[in-house]
Amino acid sequence: MLTRRNALQVAGASVLTPLLAGQLSKSEAQTPSMSIDASSPQKKKAQSQLKGLLNLFLPTFLEDGKTLDEEAIRLDVRQSIAQGFAGTMPLINWTMPGDPNWEKLHRIIKDEAGDKLSLHGVIAGSDAEADIQLIRKLEDVGADMILFASRFDPKISSDDLYEGYRQRLESTDLSFILYCALNRGRHFPHLGPAGQPLDVFDRVADHGNVVAAKVSQPVTLTSTYQICQTVADRLLVAPVNLDFVPMLAREFPIQWSGQWNGEAVQTPENQLGNKLLAACAKKDFEKADEVATQIQPALDHFYQVQVNSIRMGGHPWQHNRYYTWLGGGNGGLMPVDPHSPPDAIPVLTAEDRAAMRAAFKASGLEPTDAPDDQFIVGRAAWARGVRPSDLKDLPRYEV
Repeated sequence: MLTRRNALQVAGASVLTPLLAGQLSKSEAQTPSMSIDASSPQKKKAQSQLKGLLNLFLPTFLEDGKTLDEEAIRLDVRQSIAQGFAGTMPLINWTMPGDPNWEKLHRIIKDEAGDKLSLHGVIAGSDAEADIQLIRKLEDVGADMILFASRFDPKISSDDLYEGYRQRLESTDLSFILYCALNRGRHFPHLGPAGQPLDVFDRVADHGNVVAAKVSQPVTLTSTYQICQTVADRLLVAPVNLDFVPMLAREFPIQWSGQWNGEAVQTPENQLGNKLLAACAKKDFEKADEVATQIQPALDHFYQVQVNSIRMGGHPWQHNRYYTWLGGGNGGLMPVDPHSPPDAIPVLTAEDRAAMRAAFKASGLEPTDAPDDQFIVGRAAWARGVRPSDLKDLPRYEV
């Protein structure tokens, strides 16, 4: 079975496992703190805003699978606030730009969140003008930050890649988060180690409205370290891999991780992810190592659920939704993802659900005792009297 420890070794990081295992002394493990550039209003604001976990917001639909369930969406916004998330980013696979539901979803979230939860957007196109038009729409719906996930020609030159970034960045005063990933159009083997265009990131990090860098889950520890070396003096680097954080934070300022399903590793009553990141931000590594040990069972299981699906070009959406419901979120089965290969979305089985509950409990998290039938339709619909028999089908779900 592929475990996080195996994954670190495969990444060539086995020399660092003594540190991850807490086998180095404090004097060996700590280095002088690095200061972060706060020369622009956006960079300064990000330092106070990007703290702890930020989640990925999954939309909820009525029984027809097409109409947004506003009641359920508002419930999940309140749940995100209760989780202590610093922000949320709507997942748009089911509500693409141009679909009226795209704007409606963002406006519902913004209205319910008020000033208690930051709204993030995403640009992910390959055409600069189309991305800039989307930036205008994100400005209009009140987004605070944008994940820069645009795609480029895999054979693009360094200068042309920088120019693609520059065009979008200079079109707005909104803050941007770079996306360091391995999927097609977002990694470039000819431009840097493991496809990460470090020289371009270095140039882009100087822009005043570039405030952070999200490092996606498949990126190895070695590559994540190289990204930190390149930009952590100017950008708040956020590894999705929380088990990288205690090691990286000993050398770099690490205070947030986000735009993934943080509900997999914490509940409103026991915010393990937030506790881990807060301890690392304070350089309290005794506390960080203690929390890291507690969170590991839930984190390991989340990784095992995610890894194969991501490698196949998808995400385990029903599993991710189940995580949100276990901690008190709305739940409800997701419609079929029209933008992922069918085989890349695993079926959520009874065995899977039992294992997810067990991982929660192993980390000291208390899952809901509500029946799984409630998860199928979602808490809001369940309260309205909707039952699984009212649905046409149960996509990627096994009773």
